[in-house]
Amino acid sequence: MGKDYYQALGVGRNASPEEIKKAYRKLALKWHPDRNLKNKEIAEEKFKDIGEAYSVLSDAQKRQIYDQVGEEGLRGQASGNAEAGRTHFTFMNAEDIFKQFFGNSSFGMGNMGSSEHGNRGHFSRGFQQMNDDGMSGFTFSNMGGHGMNDNMDTDMHNTHSQQAEAVETPLHCSLEELYTGTTKKMRISRKRLGSDGHSTYNDVKILEINVKPGWKAGTKITFSKEGNENPGALPGDIIFIVTEKPHSRFKRSGNDLICKHRITLKQALIGFTMEIDTLDHRKLRTPVNKITSSDYVHKIPNEGMPISKGNSSSKGSLLVEFTITFPHRLTEEQKKFINDCF
Repeated sequence: MGKDYYQALGVGRNASPEEIKKAYRKLALKWHPDRNLKNKEIAEEKFKDIGEAYSVLSDAQKRQIYDQVGEEGLRGQASGNAEAGRTHFTFMNAEDIFKQFFGNSSFGMGNMGSSEHGNRGHFSRGFQQMNDDGMSGFTFSNMGGHGMNDNMDTDMHNTHSQQAEAVETPLHCSLEELYTGTTKKMRISRKRLGSDGHSTYNDVKILEINVKPGWKAGTKITFSKEGNENPGALPGDIIFIVTEKPHSRFKRSGNDLICKHRITLKQALIGFTMEIDTLDHRKLRTPVNKITSSDYVHKIPNEGMPISKGNSSSKGSLLVEFTITFPHRLTEEQKKFINDCF
């Protein structure tokens, strides 16, 4: 009976490609001989079996053949190809897969050696920094051209790997969008590594940004490792920077909104009720029952911009500045009336 590759990786026959990658990542780090110096021979055999299983189950065509006719079909016995039947998966094959998966310099370690059981001293120093799950102290996201689970990312403390340069791009928002919040979908173009870990290709991706009510110009939204990929480096970040489009009626000042309201001389003297269309399309009516001068600012609390910090539902203030329209002329009777009043 042939080998059970699913059992070697500890996954079910319906395992997804991501589950297979995750299982290989954990087991390959656990059983690499440089982490098992006291049981090196056992570890080498386990490491080889894990690599062979991954080489088959990560390849859609090989996996389909294996599921249909088993290991013998892959070795050519099912088709009568005797030459294919003599193929043999070696320890070096397993190490090649390991290097392709994690990258030659992902841990700040040298090459693994050129012999069947070559010198791997550099790898030993790197493995000493890891916990039993092989993850502590390293960032594994998208290394070596293989997509990794972002949830496995940790801070890099002991690696010489560099990260590709971050790309910053503006996120233009209207004042209405920053007032109510919105969702924006941004189309980005980036360089990504090919499966060989060296060549690059152009890739387009749509990133979704949930703009929170109250965000200010200059707010940065970072998509970790979603940017360009360079050989031997971690993927760069994409950083969106909020910019605020000019508004026809309102101006923002911190969490406050400022607007101008034109009134007549009569209204300035005897009072009035003003009506303002808000950013969320309400009609805001408020009375002004005092003599209004050109330097007077009417403050309406909690009608400014939302305060985005914490879980606060409060807002800044709406500050209304007035422009007084004077009459072009007065009749003699009007002049006399004003003169008598003052």
